[in-house]
Amino acid sequence: MTTDTASADDAVTSAVPFGFDVGGTKIFGVATDGSGELQRTLREPTPHGAEPLLRTLAAMVARLGAGSGPVSVGVGMAGLITIDGRVTVSPNLVGVDGADIGSRLSEMLGLDVFLDNEVNCAARWELASGAARGVRNGVMVSLGTGIGGAFMLDGRVLRGSGGLAGEPGHMIVEADGRHCACGRRGCWEMYASGAALARIAAERLGTEVSGPAVTAAARRGDAAALDVLEEFSYWLALGISNLCILTDPEMVVIGGGLSEDWDLLAQSAEAHVNALLIGRSADSRPRIVPSQAGEISAALGAAMGGAQGHSAAMGGAQGHSAAAGDGLPHVT
Repeated sequence: MTTDTASADDAVTSAVPFGFDVGGTKIFGVATDGSGELQRTLREPTPHGAEPLLRTLAAMVARLGAGSGPVSVGVGMAGLITIDGRVTVSPNLVGVDGADIGSRLSEMLGLDVFLDNEVNCAARWELASGAARGVRNGVMVSLGTGIGGAFMLDGRVLRGSGGLAGEPGHMIVEADGRHCACGRRGCWEMYASGAALARIAAERLGTEVSGPAVTAAARRGDAAALDVLEEFSYWLALGISNLCILTDPEMVVIGGGLSEDWDLLAQSAEAHVNALLIGRSADSRPRIVPSQAGEISAALGAAMGGAQGHSAAMGGAQGHSAAAGDGLPHVT
């Protein structure tokens, strides 16, 4: 079902940056003003296949515009995105591996298009305007259909040599464990994602149940649901502690849909993280906090990246321009 939070009276009245977060089950779209403030949002189910995805994004751009047009479009996508904006592998999206989404969408819209991994986008927004303002070294973990991640090092998002850094959802946490959509076994996202929460609940309760149903029952004090969250919290903490041992962050930002329920998970997850970490005093342990924008942080970050790339292009850059030395993929 489509969600549109703005009425006709609230329509965007001038050219503004648009941003999209393409996840495994849904796409969030936002229109922002020149200062990055949210003006309008949309939500659509994520279709299967590159062509249906492109058509959906183009239609969402038209609807967000509501009679006027964007100056730039930014897209954050689940999966591995190269420096030049190509999708290599996206285990939780169907039929997009190898697709040149950025260039194709740019051609369809006649606009500059920015494309990056969606958690990289979210992390940039958190650094600029959200929970990680003032943080030099941090980690972002996004809990949705799968698990996405981003490393914030020296105030910037780490891209890696080819743009593929920051995929902790596919680090192995249990040898020969559950089969993952990426083709391997025992990946972290098979134990600590939104889909994993539903799977743990089904195994414990003997019936199919959704993640939101588990958290809703936990809020009512249901003992079985609370036990499910306790197991889930351990697996979540195991991955977070591994990331902390690798990078020694000041902060871990929790994003994605499950960030809305962080209050249910925080105490248990933090206790497990503290038990699993080594060499840390109470003063040197990282703070673990939810995203300040929840599920739309990636779309906001994508809009910001698109605006930065457009500004760079208007300043004289050609082709694949970059913003602030961050290696941002920008397609014209």
